[in-house]
Amino acid sequence: MVLAKQFGVVFSIIRLFPKVKHRAQALDLLRSIKDLALPSPGYLGCWVSEQDYSQYHIRYVEQWESEETLHNHIRSDLYRRVLSAMELSKRQPEIVFYHADKSQGFELIEEVRGELAAPPSIVSPGNPGP
Repeated sequence: MVLAKQFGVVFSIIRLFPKVKHRAQALDLLRSIKDLALPSPGYLGCWVSEQDYSQYHIRYVEQWESEETLHNHIRSDLYRRVLSAMELSKRQPEIVFYHADKSQGFELIEEVRGELAAPPSIVSPGNPGP
């Protein structure tokens, strides 16, 4: 699939809003995916966050090597756990897929910060610096 290679890494971010009585069940379902997905080709990781107590939601994030590997995951039996957790949401889950089509390293920091990003000079007793 040519399109999959064009986009590269894909992040799936899902926000769920389970009822209090279903919260633990939703968390268990989502946390169980982390280790079970390890042998899946293209799986780069997943994270579960429940830190936003003001809106009382769960955020579930997956990272996949390509759109193709994400699609394979969505078609898998393992993804039924994600769907089951979504069914526990008291309102429509919010789902967004982000496609990374380029990557940058330290050069971005240098570009944005200019000279400020230059590595600091090492000053030692034998080397007083500039």
